Amino acid sequence: MIERKPVVINYRPSHIYWSLFIVAAIVVALLFMGKLWGTFVSEWELAEKAELEIRAEALEAKLFDQTAELSRIKLSAEVDTAALEKSRKEMMGLQRQIYQRDQELKLYRELLQDNDQPNGLSVSDVNLVAMDDGRIRYRWVARQKTAKMQTLSVYADVWIIGIQNDKEVSLPLDELDDQVSRLPMKLEFKYFSINQGILQLPEDFEPDKVRVTLRYTWMDKTQSDQKFDWKIEE
Repeated sequence: MIERKPVVINYRPSHIYWSLFIVAAIVVALLFMGKLWGTFVSEWELAEKAELEIRAEALEAKLFDQTAELSRIKLSAEVDTAALEKSRKEMMGLQRQIYQRDQELKLYRELLQDNDQPNGLSVSDVNLVAMDDGRIRYRWVARQKTAKMQTLSVYADVWIIGIQNDKEVSLPLDELDDQVSRLPMKLEFKYFSINQGILQLPEDFEPDKVRVTLRYTWMDKTQSDQKFDWKIEE
């Protein structure tokens, strides 16, 4: 059996001092390294923050430029839209004028070629067109043929004749067209007058004919009294 001998360590006070010194040195070294690491991290964060601030300023400047550019584009688009709408309205107006001139030219030609037109006042070209909303667009022409063609004043009365509540009634134009304030209408023309508008008929009314009377303003007697069949153009 092996005999174990006790190990005897002699106690010396200097060992405690050296241990404390070593611990203190380790603590100081750790504090120094921590300070260095903190300084490094702080400088890195400050540098990153500065870089982010520069990027943010660049992005703000770019956003400002893009916002200004977008505002210019919107303004330009609004101006272009307004100009386009103005051009469209002008074009529609020109188309209406061209159509009106074509109709007038057609009537002039008919007037020159129509040897059967009665002397005095007469009505022609009664036209009725159904609209999508149920209303009726109408058009009729008052004409005159006299020895001395000159601009004269004429009174015109218009009625729509039909059946309402199983009775024949005549509805005046001023009750069906809100653009006609009263009857008779006063017209002034030399050769012809094109008259048009929109009718809103009662739901329980069945139209059958259109009656138009004409007379000169200085005369009480009717010069023209004509009836036309109610016919909707396709």
